[in-house]
Amino acid sequence: MATDLPQAWVVELDDQVVEDPDGRAAVLSEMAYAAHWQQEIDEGYLLDILELAESVRVWSFLEIGASHLT
Repeated sequence: MATDLPQAWVVELDDQVVEDPDGRAAVLSEMAYAAHWQQEIDEGYLLDILELAESVRVWSFLEIGASHLT
């Protein structure tokens, strides 16, 4: 899958996200704020990655819930 995300962020979205949704979302958010602070990304990209981090967190909880139903 082609992506514009930095490789370090893609690694954080690996399978571990289902094991620790809050932790992975927190790491992604911190990485995004750090990249913005270092002027590697602009405000728009910062907002995009923060939305992605929250979406991944919510998706993970849904996956965890669905796995308990089967």
